[in-house]
Amino acid sequence: MSLSRRVLIQGMAGTAALSSIPVWAQPSPSRINVGFAAGGTLDVIARRLADQFKGRYAETVIVESKVGAGGRIANEAVKNAAPDGGTMVLSPSSPIVIFPHVYSKLSYDPQKDLKGVTPICSNAQVFVVGPSVPESVRSLSQFIDWAKANPSAGSYGTPAAGSIMHFQGLVFQKQAGIQLTHVAYRGMAAVVPDLISGNLPSSMAVMGDVTQYIANGRLRALAVTSEKRSRFLPAVPTFAELGFGEVTGVDWYGLFVPAKTPQSIVDKLHASAVAAVKEPVVAESLEKAGFDPYTLDQAEFAKRIQAETLRWGPVVKASGFTPES
Repeated sequence: MSLSRRVLIQGMAGTAALSSIPVWAQPSPSRINVGFAAGGTLDVIARRLADQFKGRYAETVIVESKVGAGGRIANEAVKNAAPDGGTMVLSPSSPIVIFPHVYSKLSYDPQKDLKGVTPICSNAQVFVVGPSVPESVRSLSQFIDWAKANPSAGSYGTPAAGSIMHFQGLVFQKQAGIQLTHVAYRGMAAVVPDLISGNLPSSMAVMGDVTQYIANGRLRALAVTSEKRSRFLPAVPTFAELGFGEVTGVDWYGLFVPAKTPQSIVDKLHASAVAAVKEPVVAESLEKAGFDPYTLDQAEFAKRIQAETLRWGPVVKASGFTPES
């Protein structure tokens, strides 16, 4: 065999071998940004997704914490990232539909700078009290009575200023005629220790982060924000049942990429996310955390974002809240 023919055959063999190796269009590693502290439900769900995305969406996918500013830092990082599918953010609904009404100089426009891929899951919030509230307080009406009798002691914690939980708390206290001081934390992972230790009386909390403490009696659940009772806390009444119909709404966690990301990449990410949510390990993780799996196509997701942005505008304005409040 001639030398030239041998080189040609070897080259063809090499090409065939390379063709059997997946060619990933997305950078490796690809990143899921998370704007809240490690250990919280958002972080856990992001890591489950990252595990499922490996080999399905990109060769390697990692979770990158960009904690601070109630999730704004993580979202801004995605706005400024290359639109190549290598950087995405798993964001709660608040930085997308509420923050535009809260921050006059928000560093990103959720509907212009980010492209929604799909929500991943949704959950109701639950109002809970800890050991610093008397053991006799077992209902929302009893809490209201306690708050009126102890105006200097009432406060509630949430994962961030300007979050859906923050405004649900403001609406609740306005309807109830009580005064509660809002305490903003950097994620639920920071709220829970203060709650169960008695340093924080109450919280409008992410359900998945407190259900285990409700189950073991360390926290008491007084009301949930969903329209119907949650399947995770069926014995706990809704705010609407108790006469506080304005304290409603559920949070969702959604995937977003830079606005100029090619549609072919967005479609691939959407398909990967929907498939991941259906995987038993992800579904079980969501179930354990008190979340309902929840996906939409991109058009439906965009409509939900628009509708919720319109809904929260008047609520924020009526509250009088500003970032300096």
